Amino acid sequence: MKRIIQILLLMFCAQGVAAQTTIELNFPKLSGDTAWIYSFAGSRVDSFSVVLNKQGKAKVAFPKKDYRGMAYFYIPEKGGGEFVIAEPKVQIICPNEQFNGGMLQFPQSAENTFLRYIFQRRDYLLGQQEWLKAGEMYVEQDFKDLKEINAKSLLALDDSVRVSPLYAARLMELTQFMQRLYGSVRTPADTAGQHAIWHEIEQKLDINALYTSGNLWTDVHTYYPGVFVGFNLDSVQAVYAASVGKTMSRLKEPVLTAFLSSAVSICERSNRPVAEQILLRDFLMAYPNLPISDPKIKRMFDSYSLNKGSNAPVLFGLEKPLTQPAILIFFDSNCDHCHHELDWLTAHYSELVEKGYRIVSIAADTEVNNYRQAAAAFVWDKSDRLCDFKGFYGENFVNYQVKGTPTIFVTDGEGKIAGRFAKLAEAWGVLEKNKK
Repeated sequence: MKRIIQILLLMFCAQGVAAQTTIELNFPKLSGDTAWIYSFAGSRVDSFSVVLNKQGKAKVAFPKKDYRGMAYFYIPEKGGGEFVIAEPKVQIICPNEQFNGGMLQFPQSAENTFLRYIFQRRDYLLGQQEWLKAGEMYVEQDFKDLKEINAKSLLALDDSVRVSPLYAARLMELTQFMQRLYGSVRTPADTAGQHAIWHEIEQKLDINALYTSGNLWTDVHTYYPGVFVGFNLDSVQAVYAASVGKTMSRLKEPVLTAFLSSAVSICERSNRPVAEQILLRDFLMAYPNLPISDPKIKRMFDSYSLNKGSNAPVLFGLEKPLTQPAILIFFDSNCDHCHHELDWLTAHYSELVEKGYRIVSIAADTEVNNYRQAAAAFVWDKSDRLCDFKGFYGENFVNYQVKGTPTIFVTDGEGKIAGRFAKLAEAWGVLEKNKK
C-alpha cells in the first residue's frame, strides 16, 4: 500500500491542480437517477445536479474553478458519501444499486485514495494501541515491543501526512486539530493545552483548507470559544475576540469575511455580545474600504453603521431633547452583562454629571414587572428611563440599529455619536475628552 501511495503522490505532483475539475459518474444500475453534488465555502453549502444516462453515466464540469476541498455525493434513496475535489478529473464508480461512502470507487484519484488510506490506517493503529493497553490488564505479558512498533507506525503516518501536498492530508490535520480542540474544551483545567490551541489557530492552522472542509468549519467555530476560561465573563469575550482578530489578520477574501461571519454567528447563538461588538468594530477599523461579498456580513455592518461622527437618531419617549453630551445605554433586565454596566453608571453617576453628561437608559424589556424592578435602582432622572415594552422591535432599538445588549452610545453636545461600545470601560477615553 505504501508503494501505491507514493506512485499516486507522484502522479498528483506531475499533473498539478487544474483550474476546473471534470467529474465522471458511472453507476450502471442507476440509469435515469439524479445525482447531487454539494461543495462548501465556510458555512455555505452549494449544490448542483446531473441526470445519469441510460448506461448510468454522466460527465460534468464542476462549476467552481480552483476548488480544493471536500464534496458530498448523493443520489436520493440510493446513497451518498464524501470525497475530495482537487484534481483535473474525478471518477466516481459504484456497481451497486444501494451504496454508502465506503463503497464508492475513485480510480486514479491520488486524493481520494490517500484520504481513504490515512483515515483507515490511523483508525486501525489507534484501535491496536487501545488493544495493547487493555491486554496488559488481563494478560501477564510485556507488550513493550509491540507498543513501540505501533507508536512508530503512527509517527510514520503523521509524517506522511505532514509532507504530503494533497488536500486529503490537510483534512486529516484539521480532523486531528478538532480532536485536540474538543479535548481541550472537555478539560478546562489544562491551561497549557488551551494556550497551545490559541497559538495553533492564530498562527498555524490552515484556514483556507478549513474553509472548504464542510462540517469541520462549523465544528471549529462552535468549540473554539470554549477554550477561553480563567477570566471574568467580559474578559473572556474580549480575549476570544482578540484571538479571532489575530487569525483573520493572515486571511484574504473570501475566507476573511466568512471567518468573521461564522465567529459573529457563534457570538449571537452563545450570548457573547461583547465579543460580537469588538469583532465588528475592529474589522471596520482594520478594513474600512474592503469590498464585502458575504451578504450576511453586509447586513451586520448595516446594523453597525451608527459609529463615530454619525448623527444620533432622535430618541422617542424623551420629555426633553438631548442638548448636551449624553450616555445612552440600551439594555435588557435579563442580561447579566447589562447589570454590570448599569451598576457602573450608578457608581460613577455623580462624576459623570459633573463632567456634563446626561444618562438615558433604553430597555428591551417586554415584561412590565421585570423592567420596574430593574429601573427602581437607577439614579438618573425618571424621564430619562425609556421602555416601550416592544423589545428589540421598539422604535429606538430599530433606529439605533441595536441587535444585542448591552450597547452603549456616547453623544456630544451637537447631537453626533462620539463612540459606540459594548462596555463602559472601553468608553472612558471618549468620556474624558467629550466633556460639556
